Amino acid sequence: MKTLFEQLKTLFDYELYSNAATLANLIISIYDTNRATLSPQEHFGTLVYYAESLFHERRFREAETIYRQALQLKRLLTKNKSPNCKTTAGSVPGPVDLQSEVELKYKTARCLIEMKCYRDAIVLLQSLALKQRTPKVNMLLSKLCHNHGHERSAIGTYKEVLKECPLAFEAIEGLLTLGVKGIEVNSMIVDATMAPQCSEWMSSWIKAHANIQARKYTEAIQTLRSIEANTCLRNYHQLLVLIGECYYHNGDYEQAYITLKRAHAMQPQSKNGLQILALLMAKNKKIAELEKLITPSPSLLNEYTSEMWYVMGQYLFATGKYEKAVYFVQKACFQNSRNVEALVLKAEVLFQVKKYQQGIAHLRYGQQFAPYRYEIHKALVDNYLNMGRNREAQLQALKAVKMLGESARMLVLLARTYMKDEAARPKAKALCLKALEMSENFLPAVYLLSEIYLRENDISTRMKLLKKHVMLSKNSKLHVMLAETLNNEKDHSGALEHYSIALNLDPSNRVAMSGLLMVGQNKGGTSSSASNAGASSSYLESMAEDGSDVPDNPLEMIEIRTTGANEMESESDAMWSDLEIEINQ
Repeated sequence: MKTLFEQLKTLFDYELYSNAATLANLIISIYDTNRATLSPQEHFGTLVYYAESLFHERRFREAETIYRQALQLKRLLTKNKSPNCKTTAGSVPGPVDLQSEVELKYKTARCLIEMKCYRDAIVLLQSLALKQRTPKVNMLLSKLCHNHGHERSAIGTYKEVLKECPLAFEAIEGLLTLGVKGIEVNSMIVDATMAPQCSEWMSSWIKAHANIQARKYTEAIQTLRSIEANTCLRNYHQLLVLIGECYYHNGDYEQAYITLKRAHAMQPQSKNGLQILALLMAKNKKIAELEKLITPSPSLLNEYTSEMWYVMGQYLFATGKYEKAVYFVQKACFQNSRNVEALVLKAEVLFQVKKYQQGIAHLRYGQQFAPYRYEIHKALVDNYLNMGRNREAQLQALKAVKMLGESARMLVLLARTYMKDEAARPKAKALCLKALEMSENFLPAVYLLSEIYLRENDISTRMKLLKKHVMLSKNSKLHVMLAETLNNEKDHSGALEHYSIALNLDPSNRVAMSGLLMVGQNKGGTSSSASNAGASSSYLESMAEDGSDVPDNPLEMIEIRTTGANEMESESDAMWSDLEIEINQ
């Protein structure tokens, strides 16, 4: 007949963890009453099985306490040199020695991480001697040190991982992120690089990641596209995600959308690239597609990552449900405090509900670990402009240009801060012209420069600019702007033509629809010219402020509808209600 300890081991071996936890608790209670029921080694083994079962059941706080008890008993057994302290082969389930000090400290650190006690986890893992640390210990320690400012320690432990596991991609990317040169990283894994299966792409892969970390996105895209075209990785999902993310960070939102959508179609369940795809769907007014990107199901809440909570928040934000959006995006931030997209989205939601200082605080926090992200700087500038704090907006934009370098979109961001001050408007004009020299068809620069010409009453130059760019790109906004200009100049037939083209490109363009009606009225008289001019100026100003980072019509900033509650409701509202009920229970 089996003893209680043997029954516990059987339950654990068959992975009946909840049952094993219950039995282990019972055994410990009996042992506290009668020490003769377990030998010292069986007592130690019971604690280990108890802690492991709790860990598998995600009861991390309880597991951490039991792991520490097991560690304390382990040291006592070792000190006394008990003949029972050696682990027998029969008591170890699987190839990993669960009763070793290394494994116990590793699992205790995992529990501490789940409890967000990161500093305690670092101290615990560093208490292991260098020779004791396995690759998984070094990898966990590397991530902790990397995320909490211990960069030198992180570099050393990443290198230790690569000695044993040269294709540990997170270690490779971690070293590149911390400033280690691509050549040095390549030299550490030269044996893996020369392997037949890796020789055609591995060096290029490292080169591309080095360019990404250096913010050289154009070069990274070229290298990754070369890998896609010329190697066996042409159907690799993560490669497409990397390409899409590089396009996004480089400001080419249309190509980013196309690439990430293709990647998502390849692996719909993957979370990689999901946040940026959701953001681009919102910009692209693909609200129905964004809704399909999420399948709210209360039964799967445990599987929801920070990325999934973000997608929910983005959908609710896009449909104007700010109170609900802030709840879901807060969950995204809670699960991953370094989720830049979630921090920016939460700030935007807070700005919408007039909580400006809280939104700024979130963006400032994001700047601490991601100062290179354009989206953070743009959100800060937008907020300062909306609050009428133009001087602070200018200082923030100047800081962004200094940090990120001069590019077309950075120059336009700075130019927008000069628009409110008539005396500084020539600076905005010069910046827009410089942006167009850098990128000939950068539409946000065209929008802003067109408004400047309108305010200067330089209609001929404005019309010349718009006519040039409607030939270069199919964009409904440009056609509307040109149509309004022609209509104000009494060229009603030309205005009619461009309003019609705008509607063909974007049938939901309300400004084009109302403009088309205006043309009919203008043909009967000129009484509405003044109001039309006012509408034109207002429309251009809103475009310059809200859409300045958007390169083309397919990726315009979405308009939040101001319809009633009933009209805003979608088919999935019942599911959302169920989800909220489940969360709040």
